[in-house]
Amino acid sequence: MASLTHIPGTTGLPLIGDTIRFLKKPQELFNKKQQQYGNIFKYRMFGREYVCIMGASGNRFVLVEQTKHFSSKDGWVLINELFHGGLMLQDGDEHKQHRGILQAAFKKEALQHYVEAMNPVIQEFSKKMAQQTAVTVFPRIKELTLQLAGIVFFNIDFSNNLQHINQAIINMVQASITPFHINLPFTTYGKGMQGRKVLQAFFSTIIKERRQQPGNDMLSNLCLATNEAGNTLSDDEIIDHLIFFIMAAHDTTASSLTSIIYELAMHPGWQQQLREECSLVNNDTGTGGRAIHQNLDALEKTGWVIKETLRLHPPLILIPRKAQTDMQFENTHIPAGTNVTLLLYHNHNNAKYWSDPEAFDPYRFSAEISEHKKCPHAYAPFGAGQHFCLGHVFADLQMKLVLFHLLKNYTWQLPANYQPVYTHIPIQHPKDGLRMHFKTC
Repeated sequence: MASLTHIPGTTGLPLIGDTIRFLKKPQELFNKKQQQYGNIFKYRMFGREYVCIMGASGNRFVLVEQTKHFSSKDGWVLINELFHGGLMLQDGDEHKQHRGILQAAFKKEALQHYVEAMNPVIQEFSKKMAQQTAVTVFPRIKELTLQLAGIVFFNIDFSNNLQHINQAIINMVQASITPFHINLPFTTYGKGMQGRKVLQAFFSTIIKERRQQPGNDMLSNLCLATNEAGNTLSDDEIIDHLIFFIMAAHDTTASSLTSIIYELAMHPGWQQQLREECSLVNNDTGTGGRAIHQNLDALEKTGWVIKETLRLHPPLILIPRKAQTDMQFENTHIPAGTNVTLLLYHNHNNAKYWSDPEAFDPYRFSAEISEHKKCPHAYAPFGAGQHFCLGHVFADLQMKLVLFHLLKNYTWQLPANYQPVYTHIPIQHPKDGLRMHFKTC
């Protein structure tokens, strides 16, 4: 990589650099460096030198204007082997072709089938919440999102294989942040690679069945999907995408839902507003998933709360890229080969873009205010540009459906004198899982 001596910042110890501080308190690390060096600075983690670019203009430059000159695959180098072939780890024509094919699995009709399939699972989950008033939220929500992934992706009940599959995913996520990529059975990275093999074997057997007898699940849609040129995906390519999708649908959605439940406990007024909104939809829907799907868009305030929570608690706090050519950003030269990071959480909490940024205020996303539109690319929980999350509509529907069932059945609050502590790497979530008291309405 070209020299970065012209960029301010320190890289710390050889190899280790800021890795330990990054894993423990990334927000504190980056905030301190910004105070010292400004919005562009260098640092070192996992044995690599990085340039951090803060601000909405940096998001626009890297993710939109010069996106073809920044590699997502090389940016996510730490997870390349674990999530090989996933859409986020593709660039250029390969990414464009695969994204065109994968879009078939996220069309309106397909999404409607997914909601219909998820609805009874979420209803059953909601009933079981009544069996205990004290709940540790994050692991419970992770169980639910994994079950929903099984139903949506494969039309299979993951209950019998829940721990087996869940552990494989957990091992892969943990392996993605280990600084030592030593592929041995007893290492964190080795366990992650073994987890990938578990998922590959599991998905491979199901693909053969869906090729012969397709249904309405996502795997069937992927087996049948083509783009405008008539291209299809091979079995191996489908498996690669499914491994990435199931991680995203499982971990990032669980992170978001947990944060939403936390914010609604902290702001009971908003919890009640959403409950009233959901009760109006409930009067029109009955129990059918199709009817609920048609009315989820009516949950306007619920949508605001989801957006505001993602602003305050984005599951991923940064986006990495790697420069493929020499470029100039504002007054800074970015040499080819530079590893670049964009900080989502910083832009989401910047008083330059948001009024009272530390406050929980869903109204900022209402049509009348629309703070997120005043400075494009300051708000980017799903990314931006060519790599804007393909499953963002599905994630929104899933979160609304879960909240719909929880809100119409329960009120919840935090235990007295309890303040959860969040961990931010690799996925934001409360360290102790978030303890909560649920009460039947």
